[in-house]
Amino acid sequence: MSLENRNIYKSIFVRLLVSVTTALLVSSTLLFFFFERIALGLVSQSDLKSLQQTSREIAKMTDTAKTLSFQIYRDPSIAKLIYYPKPDIYDVTLAMQQLDNYRMSMPFIESVYVYNSNAGVFYISSDTLRNGTQTREELDDQGILNVLDHQEGVLPYQPIPRTYTIGDSKRVSSYTYLSFDALEKQLSAAVVINIAEDWMNRDFSGTGETSAQTFILNKEGQLLSRNGEDPIRTDYSGLPYISEILDNGSSAAYFVGDVDEVRSLVSYTSADALGWRYVRVTPYGEITREISSMRVKTIAICLGLLLLGGVASVLASRRMNGPIDQVLRRLKTLETERRNDLFIIREEFIRNFLLGRETGSPAILQEKLSACGSKLQVQEYSRLVMLKLDRFPECTERYREEIKLVKFAVLNISTEVVSPLVRVEGADVAEDHVLLVFSHEERSRLEDASLTDPLKAAQAEIIRHLGVSVSVTAGPVRETLPEAVSLYKQVREASLHRLFYGHGCLLFAEDILAHGDKDYAFPLQKEKLLVDGLMAGKTEKAMEIFSEMVRDTSDYPYPVVQMTISRLACTVSGVLHTIRKNNGLEPEGEHDAALALIGEAETLEELSETIHRIFDEVGGRLTGRKNDKQEETVRRIGEILERDYPDPNLCLNSIAEELEMSPIYVSRLYKQVTYRTLTDAIQEIRMNAAKQLLLTTEDPVADIAEKTGYTSSSYFYRSFKKANGVTPNDFRKQGVREESSG
Repeated sequence: MSLENRNIYKSIFVRLLVSVTTALLVSSTLLFFFFERIALGLVSQSDLKSLQQTSREIAKMTDTAKTLSFQIYRDPSIAKLIYYPKPDIYDVTLAMQQLDNYRMSMPFIESVYVYNSNAGVFYISSDTLRNGTQTREELDDQGILNVLDHQEGVLPYQPIPRTYTIGDSKRVSSYTYLSFDALEKQLSAAVVINIAEDWMNRDFSGTGETSAQTFILNKEGQLLSRNGEDPIRTDYSGLPYISEILDNGSSAAYFVGDVDEVRSLVSYTSADALGWRYVRVTPYGEITREISSMRVKTIAICLGLLLLGGVASVLASRRMNGPIDQVLRRLKTLETERRNDLFIIREEFIRNFLLGRETGSPAILQEKLSACGSKLQVQEYSRLVMLKLDRFPECTERYREEIKLVKFAVLNISTEVVSPLVRVEGADVAEDHVLLVFSHEERSRLEDASLTDPLKAAQAEIIRHLGVSVSVTAGPVRETLPEAVSLYKQVREASLHRLFYGHGCLLFAEDILAHGDKDYAFPLQKEKLLVDGLMAGKTEKAMEIFSEMVRDTSDYPYPVVQMTISRLACTVSGVLHTIRKNNGLEPEGEHDAALALIGEAETLEELSETIHRIFDEVGGRLTGRKNDKQEETVRRIGEILERDYPDPNLCLNSIAEELEMSPIYVSRLYKQVTYRTLTDAIQEIRMNAAKQLLLTTEDPVADIAEKTGYTSSSYFYRSFKKANGVTPNDFRKQGVREESSG
């Protein structure tokens, strides 16, 4: 075994050991933190369930107190204590017995007061020596007087947490419920029920197994239950962890923070019907005690496994060095033979070959083709075919940086359709078109009759899968592959006759190039009629002459077509200049720009629409009539956008098809009138609809993306954040917060 291979094995072993160790440590660390987070969540959920159960029990006790106070207030035997200034001793005795019965029927009642304002007397039922009658001056619970004297801010049957002193020393914490006539301006009578705070919050003391604290807060941050040595009504609002609870509005949650300099888990409920919130503070160490122990054990086990695994790996690697050495030698051989990716090599070679950059003898070309995995045969009958993307400016705007992927897909689809018939290779050679080259030993397989149906089928499949139209131009059949490839320029010139045949056409270059021997004479008489018609404002007649002059060049080579169109553009430009000058009209820069780009029209229809629009606008200005056609078209486009924005297939082509207009004309018209592109308008209306759904519904973001015409939720996320600066979820949260604060 060579020293080089030995170093390789050592390097592999060290890297493998480091990788396994790192992966084990990282995964263990992540698992620990995730487990710790899950444990916190479970403890918090348990705390919240316990607190919510306590809240429900207190709510039930509150309902019971409400019912009892109402019964006492409406009890006929007790009514005499409420309304009579001086009830006799028998009525008092009977009423006091009834009060005792009410009090003793429910163990959580600390005392019951019946207050007669007219007599200034309290009738008290209590489990202490307070039973009997006390005047306002004698009353040992002076705190209730302040409540009764200021009952304007007190609602009947609502609990009032308070602490009061009985006698000289005994302090009692309770929840007081008042029953009185809220319609009275001056309180005449009331029933007071005091529920012992110890009874209501009996579950707050815990089990003794934990030092967790449980207490109740109101919305001002005041303590509504005792917490250790702190009595009811202690102000907690200044504590940092209480401030975080109050700042969270009314939702239930938990967080980890410092409480009395101890790191703790703080769990709290949302505000109940009384505006109370139930809080539990659990020391963090009690929660993570078992987790920390498990962490130490896990680390010890991992280190042991690593040590054993390292020893086992050393022993095993020594036995594996021999087979690995053989594998390395084979890999080096394969690396020498296949240094680069075969597909990339073949694609680059085919592109260079089609563009004439790869030359050589047939044998050398065949050897290179075979080496890169191509099935083409240099000495077989061959034919070059061009697939040109229709409406290429629109495709570029629609797909932008993905236009190369579209052309790659066009190549794949057409290759799959034609490959059962002939041998085929293709390449992306220019901006707006791709090339296919066919070869077969039988010439009949490459004749027009044999290729027409497969090529049309390829066009149909491209439209079905990509939504893109292509025009096909097939070159002449030649006996060898290099001869067919050498006709690239002629095929490219023949493809320009798409101007007369329209998008999606199938052209055969031999038929087009047969016009090359014909001489062309420019029709000066028709040009004069065109000028006269424009000068006279007869735009329809001028349009007919213009279209006829262009159509007459269809049987001539394309340079003749270009020359004719260029001359007509110059002629029209001169006439427009004369018309403006003669009629005192301001120059129209858009007309001049349109005439300058007239040679870029892909079809005669697009060319005619551009010229027709210029002629119509000039005619309209001459006659003084305002042409509302553009505004009406833009209005109809707006209606289509409002109606069809949920449809993911809504695009310039679909709108133009419904309007029965050219997509290029619709795009230019909309931008001319609204100063924005149709793509931006579609994006804006979809984005506005998405924002409305985010604010008014609880639908998932993926469903909203689908409802507003986006086929990909990830693309919707990117578009939304780019347009609004925030993600959809953040936008929804901001809307909820603004609605809550409003």
